[in-house]
Amino acid sequence: MKITTSHDGDRVTRLVVTGDLDMATVPGLDEAVAAALTGNRPHRLVIDLAGLDFCDSAGIHALTRARDSAQRRAAGFVVTNPTGITRRTLEISGLLDLLTTVSGAPEN
Repeated sequence: MKITTSHDGDRVTRLVVTGDLDMATVPGLDEAVAAALTGNRPHRLVIDLAGLDFCDSAGIHALTRARDSAQRRAAGFVVTNPTGITRRTLEISGLLDLLTTVSGAPEN
C-alpha cells in the first residue's frame, strides 16, 4: 500500500491510498490519519480510494476508525472513489453512505 498526502488552501487534507488495504497495511493508514489530523489540523480529511485494489475487513475497520478520529478532532471526513470489491463490501456492510457522505465538516 502507498499513501500520498496533499493539502489544499481550504484546509482539506487528502490521503490517496493505492494498492491493498488489509491487516498487514492498516497500521500505515492509521499512522497517516493520525499525522494528518494532528499535523495540519484540517477542517476536512478526505481518503481517496480510487487506486485501492483490495480492502479486507481490517481495512474497512481502519476507515471507520479514521472517521471517528476526524470527528473527535472536529474535522469533517469523507471517503471518495471506492470502486470494485471495496465499494461492494461497503455497500453490503451498510457503511457506503456513512463513509462517503461528508460528515462533521465545519462550514466557513
